[in-house]
Amino acid sequence: MQTAQSIREPQSAAASAIAARQSLRRMERGTFAYAPAQTPARVKTAAAATRKLHADMHPGVYSIALLCWAAFMAVFFVTFWASANAIFMVDVSAAYAAMFFGVPFVMSRVAPREKIARSGLLDFLRGTVDTLYGPVNGAEALLQVIIIPLSLTIGGVAIGIIIHASRFTY
Repeated sequence: MQTAQSIREPQSAAASAIAARQSLRRMERGTFAYAPAQTPARVKTAAAATRKLHADMHPGVYSIALLCWAAFMAVFFVTFWASANAIFMVDVSAAYAAMFFGVPFVMSRVAPREKIARSGLLDFLRGTVDTLYGPVNGAEALLQVIIIPLSLTIGGVAIGIIIHASRFTY
């Protein structure tokens, strides 16, 4: 006859085996407790790690993003220049954009300047950027920052062409 203690032991052994498997899976995912073996993908990553690691984004990346937004607003000014009501709405949007970009700019000037050695934009694009989730290629970081404003600008140009083409047909 089995006692309550002998019945609980196999369950606890099974539970500890499951816990051990889950712990091993967590370690295989690359947590801090386990360093996986060098695979070809990891060797490639190690070669990429020899490039210069930047702690922050280059200011030129933000300038390119701001240029994309300015081009987007310029497309709207050109597209809606004929209508006073529409240009008023574009003016309101431009004022909002000036505040959207102006407030962070002013706040960055209030803080004391940090002594950071800045390299050129091309050097930044060839290097890597340290992010919360690990290093990212500089060109990929630039693409992540400008993909939305650049796509909106391209879409705005397409919309402007369609609007102007429809005005010529009537």
